[in-house]
Amino acid sequence: MQCLAFAQPDDARLSAYQPCNTRPPTLGHKTHRTQTHCLPPIFSAKFQGMSTVRPLESTARGRAVAVLVESYDGQALCHDLLETLQREQPLGPADAGLAAELAIGVSRRRITCEHLAAKYYRGRWAGLRESIRVVMAVGVYQLCWLDRVPDYAAVDQSVRLMRRYGKGTAATANAILRKIAEVRGETITRTVDTPPRRFLPLEGDRGVLFNEDVFPDPARKPLDYLIAAYGYPPWLIERWHRLFKSELCRQVCEAGSQRPPLVLRPNRLRTTPDALRERLAADGVDCEIAEDGRSLIIRAAVTASEITPVSEGLCQPQDSTAQIALTLGAPTPGEFVIDLCAGSGTKSTQAAEMMNNEGLVLAADVNERKLARVEEAAGRLGIGIVRTAAMNGLESDIRAAGRSPDLILVDAPCLNTGVLSRRPEARYRAGHKALLEIVEIQRGILEHAVSLAGPQTRIVYSTCSLERAENEEQVRSFVADHPKWEIREEKFTLPTRSRDGGYAAVLIRKS
Repeated sequence: MQCLAFAQPDDARLSAYQPCNTRPPTLGHKTHRTQTHCLPPIFSAKFQGMSTVRPLESTARGRAVAVLVESYDGQALCHDLLETLQREQPLGPADAGLAAELAIGVSRRRITCEHLAAKYYRGRWAGLRESIRVVMAVGVYQLCWLDRVPDYAAVDQSVRLMRRYGKGTAATANAILRKIAEVRGETITRTVDTPPRRFLPLEGDRGVLFNEDVFPDPARKPLDYLIAAYGYPPWLIERWHRLFKSELCRQVCEAGSQRPPLVLRPNRLRTTPDALRERLAADGVDCEIAEDGRSLIIRAAVTASEITPVSEGLCQPQDSTAQIALTLGAPTPGEFVIDLCAGSGTKSTQAAEMMNNEGLVLAADVNERKLARVEEAAGRLGIGIVRTAAMNGLESDIRAAGRSPDLILVDAPCLNTGVLSRRPEARYRAGHKALLEIVEIQRGILEHAVSLAGPQTRIVYSTCSLERAENEEQVRSFVADHPKWEIREEKFTLPTRSRDGGYAAVLIRKS
């Protein structure tokens, strides 16, 4: 189980839970309604009818529940919701850390947590309100993933939260969570003899061995097993199994269900991978060189804000797979580069570093609020050639540059299926309709890139998706409709425990 270095918040007055020898009763279902309590505006829609003594988001566990319910369908991001709540209603460091761990961790493994709770629930689990299922999932996560949270705290606090949702819910939560604590065994390292139906995968080969079967038989129901044990919707598992076959499908599942490492891109303007590694070692941070030979991987449970060389501008958090796009596009000193979907500027600054801070990088994004982050990142890294541009003024900025761009980067919005460890909510919004919609958006951005391109412009198209429709099929459809363009190079990467998944292609005009 994951050992976290936070204090035990919200547990000062914990009552011992009572033993239970009966099977849990059923809970209130979606048709049941209770009273209303005041929540921040972004949370009000899904919390109508909640009866509380104090605002739900005022405690670590309550905040995690509020965030998980709001992001249940994957349309909202846990990180964004947590930042909003922390800004408006600050928690202490320990409580804020626990809230983030629960919200993001449960989001990553919610289907597994719900599967375990549903096994010991008498009734139709799918008929329960989302809020009830979330509270139960938060309790299961604490019991199975967090060593530093005592069982009595996980159960007691879940019972307290469940009292908000109607008569009988607290007793049911108490019985189900106690049963899971009873059948949960030790944390072990998986071997070839470990029974898969009793083994809950945690991180790497480590996991919890239960005293009884809790998962479907992978030999008889391989897809059901992957759904339950690793926590993915059936739509994704069915597609991956069909596309990648059994072994690679499991690799993808394992990669997206675990805590991602922190990957650092050394700032080549100021340091080298070896020098950065020595600096991190001097700071007491263990790291390893990634497969690309350039990036450094930190597997400890730390954030970028805790790494001093990041704040000093010696490096930038960026996964090695995300760096491939510009490695293929190969911007050189003196060139003019446009980052058409710049976001927070990670690839804009990568391009500038590859150009030895010589030339011009125009960073544009439809969300102009993100452009301030681009400027902050460039300043921190000591980069002076990155300029931000509003999308509606981009053409005038190009005219002001007095030349056509040498390279246009389209780091397209996508379903994020290659980065589900970092974007856990994305698994819940993935589906056929969402895929069709995002493919149309991507094609529109590619068409915009073509309209800005000059005779010698290279277009680099990239996603962090595993879907062929967003990747190979997208660029082939593009060149079919634009016969003067061709694919010079492309690369598809499957995720592992050390890297994200994604796709990149270089498009050029035919000679």
